Amino acid sequence: MNMERGAAAVEFAIVFPIMLLVMFGIVEFGTMMYDQIMVTNAAREGARWGSVQSVSLTHPVSCSDPGIAAIQGSSPCSGSGSGSACMVASNYAASTLISYQGKSNSPSVSVNCNTFGSGSTSGAAIEVTVNYTFQGLGFGILSAVQGSSNLSSTAVMYYE
Repeated sequence: MNMERGAAAVEFAIVFPIMLLVMFGIVEFGTMMYDQIMVTNAAREGARWGSVQSVSLTHPVSCSDPGIAAIQGSSPCSGSGSGSACMVASNYAASTLISYQGKSNSPSVSVNCNTFGSGSTSGAAIEVTVNYTFQGLGFGILSAVQGSSNLSSTAVMYYE
């Protein structure tokens, strides 16, 4: 009977580290997928905010309209508040992303205007791109995410 107890302890000593690696791998990969979803949502939030701000612009909206620059904001975003699509996306991403290793990687946001069509069927669309570098837990070769992973998402919406 004592021999069985010893065998169980040896089996536990062999299996437990593997179980821990699998468990932390699941947590790390799940966090990376969560961050990808938040990057996508941030791009969509910024594009949506910018698209509905165009009510004061002349229609059909053109990328050369002086009001477009104020709606888009400057890239990279600086300051705080929600006065531009760039800031809306940046604030959303910064407040929802999870980072490990004591690093607070801030996402980079770029906003562009795209023209489509011609004549009376012309218009413009806002394009918001959010990039974020995900850092894993830092277990090196044992980690589910090796080094850093670049997460990116782009959302395009027509100016309304």
